[in-house]
Amino acid sequence: MRRLIAVSVTSLPAALLLAACGSSGPTGLSGPPVVTTVNGATAPAAPLGATIVLEGSNFGGSQAAATGVVLFTNGSGGPDTATIASPGDWSSTLIVTTVPAGAVTGNLVVKTSGGASTAVTFTLAAKVAFSPSTVAWTSTTALPVGLSGHAVAAAALSGPTPTSVVYVVGGADSTNTPRDSVLYATVSSTGALSSWTKTTVLPAPIAFAAALVVTPANAPVTSSYLLALGGDSTASGKPVSTVYRGTLGATGVVTAWSTTTALPAPLHSLGAVVFNGSVYIAGGSGTGNTPVATVYRAQINSDGTLGAWAPLASLPFARSYVGFGVNGTFLYAFGGDSSSVTPNDSSSLKTTSLSDVVYAQLDIHTGNLTAAGWTAGANKLKKAVAKHTVVVAGGNALITAGLYNGAATGSTEESYAGLNADGTTTSFNGATGANTISSAGGGDLFNHAATGYLDAAGAFHVLVVGGDDVNTPTKKRKGVFYY
Repeated sequence: MRRLIAVSVTSLPAALLLAACGSSGPTGLSGPPVVTTVNGATAPAAPLGATIVLEGSNFGGSQAAATGVVLFTNGSGGPDTATIASPGDWSSTLIVTTVPAGAVTGNLVVKTSGGASTAVTFTLAAKVAFSPSTVAWTSTTALPVGLSGHAVAAAALSGPTPTSVVYVVGGADSTNTPRDSVLYATVSSTGALSSWTKTTVLPAPIAFAAALVVTPANAPVTSSYLLALGGDSTASGKPVSTVYRGTLGATGVVTAWSTTTALPAPLHSLGAVVFNGSVYIAGGSGTGNTPVATVYRAQINSDGTLGAWAPLASLPFARSYVGFGVNGTFLYAFGGDSSSVTPNDSSSLKTTSLSDVVYAQLDIHTGNLTAAGWTAGANKLKKAVAKHTVVVAGGNALITAGLYNGAATGSTEESYAGLNADGTTTSFNGATGANTISSAGGGDLFNHAATGYLDAAGAFHVLVVGGDDVNTPTKKRKGVFYY
């Protein structure tokens, strides 16, 4: 399977276009190639063997015609030539290749008969080690107030002192009323969180929104941004289509909020991911809390705003409260609810939660889904579940808590599966470990939030934040747990 990193060409301002030097070559190239983004990013990073996509201009109509090569840096400081797998992986504006086995952090250059591009700094990233077969949750700094239906996102911010930050966006309080609050906490060297700090509030209260972080490592931007997409504006499920863009400072503070391209329709409880310079959304609840099957993509502009939303092939079934993730070049939707459910309702212990896992491959040349569309995986979740969380990392997926169909809630707090190179999954198994969130006093959760991040030592952690408690649905949890 190809693991992807893309480079976006169109929306960078002229000042960001990487200048190139050299002279016109015998193939008719007007000059040297220009690389604008790698995997849709201006500061690309990827592990050995990962697939990357370079976008730009003047690469030549084909590798052969351009006499082209892609050069990484090896451990001796010399060039390490990348492999181009097929003729279709080289065009005048796009090159698909993989990070060679000998590559290190250093310059990335495209050379053709027309010259050499200006070097892009490429960072060799360690492969994420994440094996959720055994979990051991530890409490860290609790929220200042109990929340459910909040969104959580993690960011690695560059600057004089690189900082990893976790954000909590909006959410519902004990009266189920949406909030406009935004909190952030920095990540310590052990993975624990510092104290929570309030930052600039949202322009309007929302709960059950999606939150994403956009940085130079995953998008064609030079600054970092926090996106809040859709959400519920009332206590009963009135969705909005608004997308807010927060500008992030080097220490994690949100300096200001603005709006960007709205969702195609009002939605709450949707899934959202960033991949190769684009935002992908799937499912969610529309007007009347009716679940939808729609899937859309919007490219990220150089200022962190979004382009127009383009429809992609719909999910096989309408669903909200869905677990949504990306691994390699595949999008995944895990479970969800197929009926009209009020966001804060805990009574959906019926037959409307879903146990299926569906996946679709992305065409790395276009950013759209391949013609195969969505496939229903042979392996289902251990239980049909909604209002759960899914964290995808290191070729695995961890499903945490949620509401089950007619089952004793809380009886399966964690389950996991491996994600294969062809998009299929292994069987889902229950994660072992005595230190569960429930046993640590965190309750049997639903409507909680989760994310993953790396600490300063490069260790990967999963974080679960707040949520409703099945046993006391009106009680919003403050607890925050990581492992």
